[in-house]
Amino acid sequence: MRLTIDNVSKTFGSRRALIGIDSEMTPGVYGILGANGSGKTTLMRILAGVMKPSSGCVRLDGQPIDRLNERYRERIGYLPQHAGLYDGFSAEKFLSYIAALKGLSKAETPRKVDEALELVGLRDYRKQKVGSFSGGMKRRVGIAQALLNDPDILIVDEPTAGLDPKERIRFRNLLSRISDDRIVLLSTHIVSDIELIANEIVVLKEGRLLAKETPLQLLRSLERRVWSAVVDEPDMIRLQSGYKVGSIVRVENRFRLRLIGDSKPHEAAVPETPSLEDLYLSIFDEEGDASCGC
Repeated sequence: MRLTIDNVSKTFGSRRALIGIDSEMTPGVYGILGANGSGKTTLMRILAGVMKPSSGCVRLDGQPIDRLNERYRERIGYLPQHAGLYDGFSAEKFLSYIAALKGLSKAETPRKVDEALELVGLRDYRKQKVGSFSGGMKRRVGIAQALLNDPDILIVDEPTAGLDPKERIRFRNLLSRISDDRIVLLSTHIVSDIELIANEIVVLKEGRLLAKETPLQLLRSLERRVWSAVVDEPDMIRLQSGYKVGSIVRVENRFRLRLIGDSKPHEAAVPETPSLEDLYLSIFDEEGDASCGC
């Protein structure tokens, strides 16, 4: 199975949300990483078939998805960032309703609903109304509906936004567990969501594809560029103006800084092992990349 993105662009009036995206994906977990406004959601909607590109094409095993039409939709599961749930329905009733919309037969629906609830850890809550669920439980209901048709391609857009750390870990583990023979696409601006589970990371900035590599390959670009130093306040102020600062921790009357820069920032600085958070900071400028959620 091969999902190919061929020179895909998308414009909204005069604004270019995606610009000439080329990529290819096979079974595994792909993290779509970018700041707000980088084009993540637009790309996910195009891959889910709910939005058409202005130019270019998406292909599944060589066939354009707009020609496959329903045959493509039958092979995907999609969880948008803001999934609509019916709070008055129980989890079981909601999933049964979605199964009917997806064309599952009445005979197979109970089994599929049961399997999906078991997979996301909600089987014991099947009769409970969705409106009473926590945010994390609601996101799990969203994943369950996306899995009802046993999709070959699972597309999830910002799935852990607003979740507490425990639910985020649960969600990451779930996506990793179901990815063996699927293409799982996870878009996020939360680095820890993909650091441990993504086979490859697709980096988008201002609608352009910057990189598509393994986490290890991406981090090689930061070798000897990440530093830590314990300094006095005047040096801290000076370093903040000349380097990207990942963290500042007060140590008695001094400050421990984590810095990113091409040269050794201070005589007391020592090199550190790069992380994906360092990579994110090195690529995305906070003021220039937080314009919109497209």
